[in-house]
Amino acid sequence: MKKLFLILLGCIALGCEQIIPETPLENEILDGPINDLRTDEQAQFLAGDIAFNEEVFTATSGLGPLFVATSCGSCHAGDGKGHPFTTLTRYGQTVPNKTPDFSTGGPQLQNRAIPGYFPEKLPAGVLFMKMTPPAVTDWVFFLR
Repeated sequence: MKKLFLILLGCIALGCEQIIPETPLENEILDGPINDLRTDEQAQFLAGDIAFNEEVFTATSGLGPLFVATSCGSCHAGDGKGHPFTTLTRYGQTVPNKTPDFSTGGPQLQNRAIPGYFPEKLPAGVLFMKMTPPAVTDWVFFLR
């Protein structure tokens, strides 16, 4: 029985490695500023970083009535690409990087709602795909 328990424990440990993403290398982390920012640009980056990761939207601050998450950083962890726990549902789309069919709604399923409203449900028969939130690294080009 002890041997079976150890085998089961080993399988669980190996299974977790398949689910939990590996820690990125230091040079792959996307949550820092680019090199050689001026002081005013550094301040702008820090203000944006705080808002991105710590600002939590509420109904009184403009959230809703339907939404996916209450902050940017909750889907784009570390200012980067999402992970399997933040998978999104896209309407009318079955292939990445292709314009979705907007005639059925979307393109993003808003699976949460503020009190008094109901979250969206995917209509029956509508094509859809699951996707990981994309990296947000392109935003830096708008600041320069």
